Amino acid sequence: MRRYIGRHGGKVLSKKLSAVDEEMLEIEEKLEATEKKMEEYIEDVKRLQAEFENYRKRVEREKEEFVRYANEKLILKLIDVCENLERGLENCGEGDGTELVKGVRMIHRQVLDILSDAGVKRIKAEGKQFDHNMHEAVMQTETDEVPEDTVLEELQRGYLLHGKVLCHSKVRIAKEPEIK
Repeated sequence: MRRYIGRHGGKVLSKKLSAVDEEMLEIEEKLEATEKKMEEYIEDVKRLQAEFENYRKRVEREKEEFVRYANEKLILKLIDVCENLERGLENCGEGDGTELVKGVRMIHRQVLDILSDAGVKRIKAEGKQFDHNMHEAVMQTETDEVPEDTVLEELQRGYLLHGKVLCHSKVRIAKEPEIK
């Protein structure tokens, strides 16, 4: 505590200075508390900015995903049309060169091109190891000519859309013969 002695008496000034010192301490404490709160608010703002940025990125990814797979039902219908055209062409035979068959082959090729442009790919199954993510085993055949769970025959084609399975390949797989 500072002491000033003057005309008005040392005690009065001493009390006034003491009150000013206390008030200054109080103001400094309030300032520290305010600065601490401000730092907390700044941290909150930074956290909220990061959360918002993550949210924005997630929404953007979901939007891209939606656009990418929005036509899935239409593509499945086009795949059915393509499969039916193939079955029809298989029944016509390779040597049949009538204009109608040529037209159907051309339409089939166009549908395949449309599917390819949309990101559709056929799953290659025959001769591959069975993969439950890509194939659906509908039959088993006992054989020792190939390793167990090898796809012997593709009964119905499977398709991928941008790497995601649209429909599984229905396959017949090899099974080890039972020992008698």
